[in-house]
Amino acid sequence: MQHVLKTDDGAATWREISPDLTQTTNAQLTEKPAAQLARAGHAEEKEEGEEEGEGGQQRSEQGVILSIEPSAVQAGEIWVGTSSSQVQLTRDGGSTWRNVAPPEMPANSRVTSIEASSLDADTAYAVASARSDQHPYIYRTRDGGKTWQKIVAGLPERGVAHVMREDPARKGLAYAGTDNGVYVSFDGGDHWQPIQLNLPTSPVRDLAVHGSDLLAATYGRGLWILDDLSPLRQLDAKVAAAPAYLFRPDIALRVRWDNWQETPLSAETPAGENPPDGAVIDYYLKSSPSKEITLEIRDGRGRVVRRYSSTPPPQSNAPGNVPDYWFAPPEVLPMKAGLNRFVWDMRLGDPLTLPYNFYGRRIDYIEYTLPDHAVPGQTPRRQPPGPLAAPGSYEVVLTVGGETYRQPLVVNLDPRLRVSQADLDAQLDLARKIADMMATSYNAYNEVATLRAALSERLKSLSGSPQAEDATAAAAALAKELEEISEGASAAPGFGSVNRDMARLMTMVESGDMRPAETALSAAAESCESLRKSLARWSKVNAESLPALNKLLKQHNLAPLPALTPAADARCGS
Repeated sequence: MQHVLKTDDGAATWREISPDLTQTTNAQLTEKPAAQLARAGHAEEKEEGEEEGEGGQQRSEQGVILSIEPSAVQAGEIWVGTSSSQVQLTRDGGSTWRNVAPPEMPANSRVTSIEASSLDADTAYAVASARSDQHPYIYRTRDGGKTWQKIVAGLPERGVAHVMREDPARKGLAYAGTDNGVYVSFDGGDHWQPIQLNLPTSPVRDLAVHGSDLLAATYGRGLWILDDLSPLRQLDAKVAAAPAYLFRPDIALRVRWDNWQETPLSAETPAGENPPDGAVIDYYLKSSPSKEITLEIRDGRGRVVRRYSSTPPPQSNAPGNVPDYWFAPPEVLPMKAGLNRFVWDMRLGDPLTLPYNFYGRRIDYIEYTLPDHAVPGQTPRRQPPGPLAAPGSYEVVLTVGGETYRQPLVVNLDPRLRVSQADLDAQLDLARKIADMMATSYNAYNEVATLRAALSERLKSLSGSPQAEDATAAAAALAKELEEISEGASAAPGFGSVNRDMARLMTMVESGDMRPAETALSAAAESCESLRKSLARWSKVNAESLPALNKLLKQHNLAPLPALTPAADARCGS
């Protein structure tokens, strides 16, 4: 016998609230007296027509309850599906039950799944299967089980249906799992279409809508998740008719990677995939554009905090000390016809970083220290990466074919954290200033390197010429000065040292979610003053030393060195 049990004390005790719901009868079932239900293992009085088996026990056709689904809309409403073709319904918490099974359902069906609508108390869905029958059976009622409609149009003729789930965020949006995969409907099940994507072809035994994600439990192929259902929840005829459409992104959760410096799992280690690491942005293109498309993320003040393009960015040729398979591909906007997905990692642009090793020496390759959270094929190549954006309101701006499409984006803080918005704003403010200093020092370092290379060529031309001793001496003096400005000296760090120190400070400031310590602010201010001094010295070289040397070079029929316009100053913050 199969009953529904209820607990009111967190499963400490249970009581039956139904008779045997597997009985094959259309009569209304009334709850048994509490005294009778409280007894366990008793032999009930034999009803007329029942046979008596061994040991005096009754023997009758029995089924089992396969699905119990309370209504999220109406208290006391519970739907039950059984292996004996029953769909039982109570609307008074179990006092009375009615078999409301679809009359068209095949005999001896198993009602494997019931879905009570989360939007309408009268709407429910029943999924059934029959022995030796490979057809899908899904039924829908919109009047509390009085009438049912079979809704399988678009599903394969052969392929048992196992589950059907309604999307609580959009009326009419539903998902079905069958022996062939997953299907979606935009009209409450009247019409179905596959939504297989990269899901292996296998029986899908259960589905669940969790927040904005769809979970699929397969038979033999593991657990799969379709991340972010926002496009399906917004898709309509207007979207399909538009040349381009930017969907409103779901709320993004700002979560920081851990910083544990340990050996990461190797690429050969079996592991599931992580969810998208950032804000998921979906857009539709009716056809593939012939020209570049761009995507900008703007903050509440309208400032562009990140910009992406469909044109691949230039890549560095500098080798790394780890295999390339660790690193994520370049961030390029997809532009295929149909639905496109891009993920903003919720970071500002990567700071411009010169390659230095652990011991602070300039190197001609990139030295990485991969933390234990590094994922093959998904680890950021640029280190350190840009700072995390602060929680708040942003705007996504997509430009396609000269037309601009906008949608708001909300970034929420990791709910596990206890930190104020003011602290995070202060952290981001310092990180921005560090990134500005790194950009200034990086560009200045490369400007000096260009001049040093040209100066080296002039020194080669001047070598061995006794008549050019004045020019040779001036060029050698300038070369020494440029080396100090670039690489630093005991008296003051150069552009390279400032960039190296700021890269390390950026890593420390961004190691957690907190207001920067006074020591971090002091270190940034100190480096900024050093940068200012180097910029002043670099400006003096371009204004005085370089023109003087060019006059001497001209006297010896040598091409002048290129004149540059250094950055005016460094933006230092307290």
